[in-house]
Amino acid sequence: MLAHTIDANKWLTALRENGCRITDVQEMLVHILAHTEIPLSAEQVWETARQIRPETGRATVYRMVEKLESLNLLRRIHGYQGCCSFLPTLPEPMMLFICLVCGRADYLDGQPLHDLIHQSERSSGHHITDSRLQLFGTCVACQQHS
Repeated sequence: MLAHTIDANKWLTALRENGCRITDVQEMLVHILAHTEIPLSAEQVWETARQIRPETGRATVYRMVEKLESLNLLRRIHGYQGCCSFLPTLPEPMMLFICLVCGRADYLDGQPLHDLIHQSERSSGHHITDSRLQLFGTCVACQQHS
């Protein structure tokens, strides 16, 4: 389970501030994406949305995913199911662990990543504005079941 709570209302506010008209469908999609505990593709979001509201259009889902990613509210997960899955983005750099057995995602203590970023900035002189460290393996629960 993601260790940080995502405020879906902040996502809705960000969408409104960027000129999006919020309908019941968009609100439902934001709720699905903001509260996911596993990386979801746009197709999986569409399938979930159709269980709640069968007439939800595929294009609507894809546009919403694209918009949320462009606002840095969703993070594309690279190296997992073809790089087409997404999770909520956190405001601070964090390490992300994804279980390759169950798909569970956990944000881990970001301090080692913060330290690495600061050390890299000092040694290189570069100003680092973003980082994405993704770790893959088997979570504790799946290890106990094997």
